[in-house]
Amino acid sequence: MDDFIKQCQTALIEKGFEPGPVDGICGPQTRQAIIAFQTRSGLEADGMVGPLTMKVLFGNELPIEIFDQGQLSPHFKREEFRCCCQGRYCTGFPAEMNQLLIAKLENIRCQLDSAIIVTSGVRCVIRNREVGGIENSRHLSGGAVDCYAPGFSVYQLKQAAENQGLCVILYEEQGFCHLQL
Repeated sequence: MDDFIKQCQTALIEKGFEPGPVDGICGPQTRQAIIAFQTRSGLEADGMVGPLTMKVLFGNELPIEIFDQGQLSPHFKREEFRCCCQGRYCTGFPAEMNQLLIAKLENIRCQLDSAIIVTSGVRCVIRNREVGGIENSRHLSGGAVDCYAPGFSVYQLKQAAENQGLCVILYEEQGFCHLQL
């Protein structure tokens, strides 16, 4: 979401860092400014604006408007995690997605600098049974997601997810990973 990146770039400039032009592109100069900010702030210097970096960068002036209208994070909309029963068995959200999982997905997305395509988010019990999910699947409580990253192998996505502390089940032939807390 380039509006979020623009707000980050503006906040970095206000704090004395040089992210380059305020253009909404998280290029090398912006990443270096984020790393410098994180280092000075005592945060993990990973170059990604996750929940902790965002809180320190924006303080009490979090850009909440970015997350209105169904945005769960800078790059993920609530709708992407809707139950795939298409309204046959539930209202679409028998549970909400776990915010820690969303934050980790956001970090993976930033690390890969690629879209993450969600193929299955939260599921109702009936749909979970239909797709062969286990009885106590984390999909039922919003603690799991099936996804892939265009341009990246499932092994690269797996490694990025494991770097975030997520458990991963690889579906190599189907071309996606199951990620869960």
